[in-house]
Amino acid sequence: MALVSGRRFGLSLRGWRILLICWMAMIFLISSHLLANTASFDSTGLLFGSINYVARKMAHVAEYAILAYLWFRSLWSRREGFRRAVFWSLVLSVLYAVTDEFHQSMVPERLGVWTDVLFDAAGALLACALLVYSRYHAAGGLRLILLGPLGDTVPTEGETA
Repeated sequence: MALVSGRRFGLSLRGWRILLICWMAMIFLISSHLLANTASFDSTGLLFGSINYVARKMAHVAEYAILAYLWFRSLWSRREGFRRAVFWSLVLSVLYAVTDEFHQSMVPERLGVWTDVLFDAAGALLACALLVYSRYHAAGGLRLILLGPLGDTVPTEGETA
């Protein structure tokens, strides 16, 4: 990270978008035929045992929380409003979850389950809620970690939560 005006400056929008595309590709790859045997319920059951179901669903929550965060960082700029970026991060993450489950339903070794979309949406919503909290209620450190240099700016009157 380079220092700009005495502050740490994170990735550019292009950098965040590259990370977003890589993360989406990873989700697609995990859902595909290539990793069907390693990502199946039976194969993870050997690793996690009796907590397999909970571990798999928490993985859905985590992967879509990260996806929503990457969408947010890819969309938010000085020109793009905070609330609009959070909204579209949530919408685009849930839409990707729907397409991911549809994709899984087409893979013979996989099963597309609509309830997984609920766990995915919960993860995206959790990330968006954390972003809103950090923007309007958190101290400077958490705000700077999650939102970067733009997070240090004071919300305007029109941006009340």
